[in-house]
Amino acid sequence: MVDSANIDVTISTIAALIAPPPLPQPIEIDQRAIEQVLTRPLAIGQTPGGMFVSSQRDQIEVIVGGNKVNVRDLSGRKTFSESKIPPILHFFIGSSQITSYGVNFILTVPRVEPIQWICDNILSPQISKKTEKTLIGGAGTLKIVSGHKTWNIKLEPGEGDIVNLDFNASETTIQLPDDNRLREELQEQYNALMEFLNELEL
Repeated sequence: MVDSANIDVTISTIAALIAPPPLPQPIEIDQRAIEQVLTRPLAIGQTPGGMFVSSQRDQIEVIVGGNKVNVRDLSGRKTFSESKIPPILHFFIGSSQITSYGVNFILTVPRVEPIQWICDNILSPQISKKTEKTLIGGAGTLKIVSGHKTWNIKLEPGEGDIVNLDFNASETTIQLPDDNRLREELQEQYNALMEFLNELEL
């Protein structure tokens, strides 16, 4: 059974895709306005992906560019009732219409012999049978329907006795939920992921 206390949440994210026209490049936003949602001092710059804003005190990074706004929490928290991601996301989207949004987690799960576990539980035994070659490792990507969400889950062995997991739960919509609902969705999707990992016996 998965023990949530032993799971390391590296990044929690909500990202939204914007309907055309895309956000202008380069993006210019008044720093004083940004300080309404992010705590100083702020680091602001341009990257190939667009504008980058970070607050070390909030442990938040924002990447805004093209048709995407991505707000990333680096704090490692596993409860989201006070998450700052939703108001920051709404701030940077402004009046733009969205086409979809997704809740994302990047985390590591302790697992003895992760390479073997992925071979036994994620990869098909037919690989060895069909090719007459010995399968010694690999990574797997799962695409699953869960309610209104489409889950994309990538599992790969990490260094030592861990499995690296990249989870995305997205849906198509033109209306981004309010802050409270987005916080609830962060928690719901995290809890659903933990339940799924238990069902996988990870």
